[in-house]
Amino acid sequence: MTADELAAWLHCSRRAVYDRVYRGQLPGALRVGRRLYFMRESVIAFLRDSERRSWRSQ
Repeated sequence: MTADELAAWLHCSRRAVYDRVYRGQLPGALRVGRRLYFMRESVIAFLRDSERRSWRSQ
């Protein structure tokens, strides 16, 4: 998936996606030239795991 597709999926801007990758907050990023692509399965697993952690902390 492209950075634009991920941004639409996460309801944020493409810049926010790139910033999260730079800070190490999004897994599964592959750089091809100047573009970033994301492995859908890695992003889904990361979001599920972070959702579980947020429920535990409440």
